[in-house]
Amino acid sequence: AEVIKVEDPKSTDPVRVIKRLYGQDCNLPGGRTVAFEAYNACKKGVTLNLKHPEGRRRFYELIAKSDVFLHNMRAETAAKLKIDYDNLLEHNPKLVFATISGFGPEGADSRRPGLDPVGLARSGVMPGLSGGSKRPPILPAMGVADRVSGMITGYGILAALLARDRTGKPQRVDSSLLGGAMWLGQLNLQHALFTGNELFPTDHSQDPLLNCYQCSDNLWIFIAATTAEGWPALCAGLELPALVTDARFDRPEGRWDNRSDLVKILLERFAGNTSAYWLKSFGKQPALIFELVKRPQDIADDPQILANGYLVELDHPEMGRKKRLAFPMHVNGKPAGRVGPAPGHGEHTDEVLTSILEMSAAEVTALRKEGAA
Repeated sequence: AEVIKVEDPKSTDPVRVIKRLYGQDCNLPGGRTVAFEAYNACKKGVTLNLKHPEGRRRFYELIAKSDVFLHNMRAETAAKLKIDYDNLLEHNPKLVFATISGFGPEGADSRRPGLDPVGLARSGVMPGLSGGSKRPPILPAMGVADRVSGMITGYGILAALLARDRTGKPQRVDSSLLGGAMWLGQLNLQHALFTGNELFPTDHSQDPLLNCYQCSDNLWIFIAATTAEGWPALCAGLELPALVTDARFDRPEGRWDNRSDLVKILLERFAGNTSAYWLKSFGKQPALIFELVKRPQDIADDPQILANGYLVELDHPEMGRKKRLAFPMHVNGKPAGRVGPAPGHGEHTDEVLTSILEMSAAEVTALRKEGAA
């Protein structure tokens, strides 16, 4: 898809100027920021003043030639700018119109502003991300509700395009940070709806065979050895074959009833050698599910990630050669999607207006002088 990001000539997307993420510096060379770069890769940047009649007229001309329009403003703001559903259909009667709000299109709170954290808080998901409601809630440094609500909206847009092409009728897609966060937390929330209780993250006392263990080099390995095949594979990988037939652990219920003893054995065994040693040993056990727990800064050279094209190395105009996350999907055996830098403020205004709207360079210059672009 060719994605055109429209910003005001004088007031940019506020994400462009975010100096800190979760209280930590996120500035990049050239006045760029991590958040804007992450969320706006490969878009084309255009500036148009939607409060100026000529700027809005040119915006409507872009709408007339577009398949999809997406915004995350409050409904009254969109209506005031005359870029709401009803107004835009006058300029493109087959438009797919999509919005992401804080709390959904209906209800008493539908007009409230929202950001990622309020979606997590209202949805009931934040405690699960913080270790359960017995602990103080924390904000995970991932933009969770932002990302999942965007993905859900993407699914909706694709379905809407198919429906539009089949019926010839316009389509409207509405999602929200609240709804997206709830969908992400489905297992915990549905458990609460069915039982009246929340699910708590597992610690060693709850499930020693679905957990993380620290090695002698202070790195952690996650294991999942809950199946009939996984238990003997773990014992073999840990070079403790006698555990398989140990009367305390030779049955699933026995491993559960005697889990405090099992935890002590596993903690001591993992701590007795390095993560590299255990990874090599575990690699000889095809039935064992395991993985080294990596930090975000550890993924850049992961050969499995690179082999699948989940990271791509590209030249950036300000930062030089850098790796970026790519869309993690293959279609017909090839990586899908494109990867590139986020646009500068209005970087592609001339290109878009002259190529799509067939305006002359003089007309674009005049538009700028009027304050419309």
